[in-house]
Amino acid sequence: MKKKMTYDHIITILVVIYLIIHLIYNILFQSGNKLWNISLIFIAIIAMKFIFSFTFMKKSKIMYMLGLIFIVMSIYLGNVLNIYTFISQYDKILHFVSGIILSVFGFSIYIYFEHKEQNKLNYKFAIIFTLMFSIAMAGIWEIWEFSTDQIFGLTSQHNSLFDTMMDIICGTIGGCLILPLVYIHIKNKKIKFLEVIIKEITE
Repeated sequence: MKKKMTYDHIITILVVIYLIIHLIYNILFQSGNKLWNISLIFIAIIAMKFIFSFTFMKKSKIMYMLGLIFIVMSIYLGNVLNIYTFISQYDKILHFVSGIILSVFGFSIYIYFEHKEQNKLNYKFAIIFTLMFSIAMAGIWEIWEFSTDQIFGLTSQHNSLFDTMMDIICGTIGGCLILPLVYIHIKNKKIKFLEVIIKEITE
């Protein structure tokens, strides 16, 4: 019996088809100036599919969609459509959104290793781990940007400590928004969004 396609696969296919159309248009009418940027999206999607296929998140459609949304927001909207020139604070918006997404990932990791002890979940540790994971990932991203700027002569950080710190602060603020939901959920007042994620990663 043929397996029914789920919404995450359908949306991925639609995104890929759209990107192929844009890539062909760019090559034919725009001298291929966005060839690398669009190709990078394909690489990012393939890498994400690979990671999700071999980790505890392989059944988590929501986590996958969060990753796909961020790839589209950061690489396609940011670099291909160059929305940075239209919205001056778009970079900070991305870091804010990434903080939210990373906190959800952090909470998912915590739950994956602790779900067998659901009745003994420690909300204090869950909150600390979730927040620390989000902040740590924000720091790692800044290390990545610094490294690529130094190696390839890019200007992701605008040679500015202020820009770097504001990125981390925005990510941290975004991450903090998830913490009340974590607390409420563990205190047995189930949050549907988190409940679905937990079900997907623990089944």
